[in-house]
Amino acid sequence: MQSPKILMLLTVILLIGCADSDEELHEALVENNYKCDEAKGITPVCGFKNPEDLAVVPGGDLLLVSEMGTFLSDSPGTLSFLDIANQQRLLIKFVWKNDSDQWGDIHCAAPEPTKFSPHGIDLMTRTDGRHQLLVVNHGSEAIEFFELIKPDNSWQLHWKGCAKPDDDLFMNDVASLNDGGFFVTHMWNKSTPFPEVVAKLTAGEKIGWIMEWQRGAGFVKVPDSDALMPNGIAVNKDNSKVFVNIYMANKTIKFDRATSKVEAEMVVKNPDNIVVDDDGNLWIASHLNDPIEGRCEDNHPGPCLLPFQIIKVNPDSMQPEVVFTHDGAPMGYATVGLPHRARLYFGSASGDRLASVALTTTP
Repeated sequence: MQSPKILMLLTVILLIGCADSDEELHEALVENNYKCDEAKGITPVCGFKNPEDLAVVPGGDLLLVSEMGTFLSDSPGTLSFLDIANQQRLLIKFVWKNDSDQWGDIHCAAPEPTKFSPHGIDLMTRTDGRHQLLVVNHGSEAIEFFELIKPDNSWQLHWKGCAKPDDDLFMNDVASLNDGGFFVTHMWNKSTPFPEVVAKLTAGEKIGWIMEWQRGAGFVKVPDSDALMPNGIAVNKDNSKVFVNIYMANKTIKFDRATSKVEAEMVVKNPDNIVVDDDGNLWIASHLNDPIEGRCEDNHPGPCLLPFQIIKVNPDSMQPEVVFTHDGAPMGYATVGLPHRARLYFGSASGDRLASVALTTTP
């Protein structure tokens, strides 16, 4: 039996011979490589746009999906569901008018729904039993509070306020706290031209940091948290430890919330989002491409097929275990790895799909 790589090469040769033009060849290659079919044990679900972050909806039958706009553009995106049983994308009903309690800063103005541009998300069940979703919104560069409710047998998102920093922040990910506050990562000053950002990061300038927000106190910088592009962030169950992926420094750190002291760090190639499972383990999406020169073109067709790994980490020892590594079709450039019901789900900040694979390790 011929290997998959040989068969792929033969397919490409045939396509080159049959194509009448470069454009036809490109279309044929796109059709061949970007099919939304299971391959290498990976099951894709298409119809999404840049499904950058994921969370499990209470009950476990749905995943909440953050569909990000084009990076650096603040273009509109949305939130949607993945129906796990039917493997399809579902719309979410938003209720933007809020006449009841505010969960955020009472002075923060409601966003323009047409400019809603989500990035990192965090879904938690509060101490009062209500389901709170926090969303990084680049449309207004604020953290939006939503309540996830199910009034008529279908889940809805009701806006419950927001928190907007006064500084020139460009936020990435958010982690909810049991006391009503949150942590957020700041990558670099948003007004800085991107070529200047790249120059600073490649020169090793720590132009990002971590912020904590509390109602009343507002946004406060975590002491000594300056870093090379903080990305994903998460907290443990009792909120005593904070885990942060420092993307351009190729590491994940753990710091104590009470002292802000870094207690441990480990090497991870370009770590993106962090998921904390029910047992407290960390699941980290790691990019294996060159972060500056090797990224996919914005608004490309199909998926971004850059190589990635998903790493499982013991939060006490901070010892990593590579759970899954992949390069090529049907999906790449995973920005999040979410274990759920014996499968590992991937989202991506670049492409038209999310995907899943059977877990061979226990979450």
